[in-house]
Amino acid sequence: MVYQSRIFHLFKPATTFYQLQKAETIYSLKWRILLLFFLSTVIFAVQGYYGIGSSSISTTLTLDPRNIYEWHKALFIIGKLLSGIAYASCILFVPALLFNMMTEVSFYKLVVLQVFVLFILLIEQITYIPLLLLLHLDWYSSPLSFGIIGQYITKIPFLIALFGCISIFKIWGMYIQFTGLRVLSEMKRLPLFAIVFIINLLFWGISALLTYMDFYRLL
Repeated sequence: MVYQSRIFHLFKPATTFYQLQKAETIYSLKWRILLLFFLSTVIFAVQGYYGIGSSSISTTLTLDPRNIYEWHKALFIIGKLLSGIAYASCILFVPALLFNMMTEVSFYKLVVLQVFVLFILLIEQITYIPLLLLLHLDWYSSPLSFGIIGQYITKIPFLIALFGCISIFKIWGMYIQFTGLRVLSEMKRLPLFAIVFIINLLFWGISALLTYMDFYRLL
């Protein structure tokens, strides 16, 4: 069977993953990956332009002279653009590799699975832009995540960011991963859910840690 990779197959996962399981050849995967890389870099560059994710260095930037401020802003945008490439790479390939090691499902089929997940998470990244521009909310304060609840529970920045990572988009992505792996690997539900949850928790923890790491001082 031939499977043609299409991002909007995301909305009929049962049929999509059954076809993917039976597929011997996968078409159009490279083009979908290139498109998602392009979208990721554009989205992150726009975030950089509006200063999304600059909270750790914003107080220092305001003290800089005008010409130095503009230079630092340009560097920040470039850094965000590179972050878009790194983000897409990590979401596409790292979980696919980990799932491949734990389930023995074909790596390429797992990359197809992660294409859907990356598309979902890029939608989430887009929502951060109007949240900042219209409501002046950082990403970890999104009403679509547990970040606001986290701010009522604790004052620890790392935990607030960790709660902020848990959003309806992340849960949607986990559902797609679980549903896809359930069909592709035929593993039992409980161990499969544990694998998916632990890998996602690891990613959330790293994201929360990077949020409050002061790169300006490290440089």
